[in-house]
Amino acid sequence: MYDDGHEREDVVAYHKEVFLPFLKSVESRLMEWNEDLLPNPTDQVLSDELQPLIMVRHDECTFNANDGTRFVWTDEEYNPIRKKGRGQGLHVSERVTPIGRLGGGRVCEILKCGGDIWWDGVKLLDQVLTKAIPVFEEEFPGCQGLFMFGNATSHMKYAEDALRVTKRNLEDGGKNAKIMRSTVIADDAHPERGWWQSIVRADGTLKGLRAVLTERNLWPSGGPRFLTQCSIKSSSGKSKLNSKCLKGSNCCASGLLALQPDFKAQKGELQEAIEKVGHLVLFYPPFHCELNFIEYFWGAAKRYTRENCEYDFPSLKRLVPEAMNQIPNQLIWKYAR
Repeated sequence: MYDDGHEREDVVAYHKEVFLPFLKSVESRLMEWNEDLLPNPTDQVLSDELQPLIMVRHDECTFNANDGTRFVWTDEEYNPIRKKGRGQGLHVSERVTPIGRLGGGRVCEILKCGGDIWWDGVKLLDQVLTKAIPVFEEEFPGCQGLFMFGNATSHMKYAEDALRVTKRNLEDGGKNAKIMRSTVIADDAHPERGWWQSIVRADGTLKGLRAVLTERNLWPSGGPRFLTQCSIKSSSGKSKLNSKCLKGSNCCASGLLALQPDFKAQKGELQEAIEKVGHLVLFYPPFHCELNFIEYFWGAAKRYTRENCEYDFPSLKRLVPEAMNQIPNQLIWKYAR
């Protein structure tokens, strides 16, 4: 799956057109440290608008109670009986910088997972705003953070009032209608001006696709009627909505609105929240987990928990924090290098 994913057209395009150019644009600002975890001397003087930039890598990992060593030495008369299932799990959400865990582990969240309890975008956003950013600003005063995340759906979640064309009706209101924020539409003749468009009418009714497009002079007068969204045949022969229209097209009302600059520029809730308080966000290309050095961190923690596994949940709750705490900052620095 990962080999195929690396070659996918959209993944390659994101890698070449977004991810690498962004890193290149901030390369001169990135902080570096030597093996003593002291900042490397530099002659570069940055302005207040160009603060030193520090990468903060995020990832999540699950540890299970019965995840022990795969092979053991035994005598001829003794064969340990292993539990067949993976056992109860702990979900860990952590952040590391090039010189250690952010805040020495104060940001880390450990959650018992399973059943109806799972880590999601709401918990992640709360962790970032109430823990990660305050701890970063305390630990690295005067610096700007580059918070890096994988392309998981929970990381890309949109705010409830975001400019999205999904679940929009052709006409005003309807059961699928959701409140949407107002927007500023660029004026091609006068880019510095633009004009304000409210997506909600004075009585609180959400405007439909037709009304929004008409106000933008995009609804054809006297021409063919637009569909809300195009349909295609699935492999089973049933009709389903064409999700490609939501990436922008001239074939239907949803596709046409998705082409508009303000809708195309809509960012996820996590990115909006971090940028609002003055830090930067970058998402890894899909299928490129090897670009995140925190994977080495997880490997070291997993090795410790497997070697000390006692095959019960109480010991797992003790082992997981212990496993992360025993990884020295110098080793994390080497992973980053």
